[in-house]
Amino acid sequence: MQISIYSAVPASQLKPPSRTEGAPAMPGAEAKPTLRKGIDFSHVTPRQLLAYVDEQEASGALDPLEGSSLLFQVPSGDWESALDVPFNLRDRLNGTMAFYKDRGDPLAAWYAGLINRLDAMEAQSLGVDVFA
Repeated sequence: MQISIYSAVPASQLKPPSRTEGAPAMPGAEAKPTLRKGIDFSHVTPRQLLAYVDEQEASGALDPLEGSSLLFQVPSGDWESALDVPFNLRDRLNGTMAFYKDRGDPLAAWYAGLINRLDAMEAQSLGVDVFA
């Protein structure tokens, strides 16, 4: 089981740095909106997926059963030899759902729900930053 390094540090020691003054704006600099992309489940590495699942489970945003179902989509050999090779998690989950659907297994509906949950998790990981 992987444990986030943040869970080992007391919350009282994890204070973000604070500034009393803002940084001066650079002359001639204009505000440019930039899109900071979060996780992309159609192009994710096993290492990124593991870190994301650990973070989401630690925060209570992801059920451990859902997290383990996502991690089981990574072939066992990839955990040792392809940690940084991207794969399409969506396609793998769709394949798993189709397998259970063909068998008439009710797990197909559960995987369909998990695929829908991927959309929500991906959307929540997007953020817009504006730099001045």
